[in-house]
Amino acid sequence: MIIGALLPDIIDKPLFLLDLGGGRLYSHNLLFVIVSFLIVHFSSKRNKSISLPFLFGLISHLILDLPYVPLFYPFFSYDYYYIEEPLTYWFRKLWTDPFVIITEIMGLLFILFIVIRNKLYHIRDITHYLKGFNQTLIQISKEKEIPI
Repeated sequence: MIIGALLPDIIDKPLFLLDLGGGRLYSHNLLFVIVSFLIVHFSSKRNKSISLPFLFGLISHLILDLPYVPLFYPFFSYDYYYIEEPLTYWFRKLWTDPFVIITEIMGLLFILFIVIRNKLYHIRDITHYLKGFNQTLIQISKEKEIPI
């Protein structure tokens, strides 16, 4: 889920800083969500315990970035403004736009919740968590009914 939630920014923010997109162009749309979900789903051998949290992370990211998300790119064109100093612009938006502040705080609280709930206090714990070592499997057994 964490990887799905971070992936859109991992792809789009470096492209934005290199002036190759609007910061939310290539991976902040429904086509990217569907294609990347299918890639993860089939590469994990249709493991829903991996692909569905990934999908939930992607969708959560897009919801938190609304309304400035080109949901239907590349099928509809979106206007982007050229920003001369993208880092300065981003920091200014981060500290002055209440919507941006709220969504960033929500994202931070969500990450803190995951860290505290799963006790991810060391790098080793985080890598084990991301690899799935900390997950416990719960086996549900069907009890046979015995006629009386």
